[in-house]
Amino acid sequence: MPGSMTDARSARRRFALAAGLLASACVAPKVVQAPPPRVPVPVVAPPPPATTDWRDIPLTPGDWRYAAEAGGSAARFGRAGATADFTVRCATATRTVTLARSVATPVAAATMAITTSAGNRAFAVAPDGGAALGIAVPARDPFFDRMAFSRGRFVVAVSGTARLVIPSWPEFARVIEDCRG
Repeated sequence: MPGSMTDARSARRRFALAAGLLASACVAPKVVQAPPPRVPVPVVAPPPPATTDWRDIPLTPGDWRYAAEAGGSAARFGRAGATADFTVRCATATRTVTLARSVATPVAAATMAITTSAGNRAFAVAPDGGAALGIAVPARDPFFDRMAFSRGRFVVAVSGTARLVIPSWPEFARVIEDCRG
C-alpha cells in the first residue's frame, strides 16, 4: 500500500494541476484596451507683433459721404448714423478747404498732424464753432494732392483724440477739385 499512497498523491497533484488548468481556461482572457486616440492640440499662432508703421494699422471703421452744399461741397468720414469723425469742406467763394476733426470736448487749440505716403504736415487747429477742431487751407495747397494720392490711406492725429486711419477714396478728392474748379 505504500505504493498506492504515492500514486494517490500523484493523482491528487495531477487532479489539482488539471483543475487549475481547467479553471484558468474558464477565466476570460485579459483584454488589453488600446490607448484613447490622441486629440491633436490646436496650435495657436502668437498674435502679430504690434506695428508702429502707419501703413499697417487697420483702417478706422467708417465710410466717406459726399454732399453738395450751399456755397461748396463737403465729404464726411465716419460711421453711418453717427457724427462724422473727419470732415473736408470746400468754400467756393474763398477757394478754401476746411479740415475738421470732431472732438468730444472742444479745446482752445491743438495740432492736427496728417501723415501720407508722400510726407507729413502739421496744422495748428482751433475750435470751428461746434464740436470740432479745424483749419482752413487754400484749395491749391499741394498737400491736398498728397492726401488724395496717398497709397490707399492717410492718418489724422489730433492731440487729445484717437488717431484716424482714413482711406483716400474719391469723395475726398472730389471736394478738393470742387474748390479748385
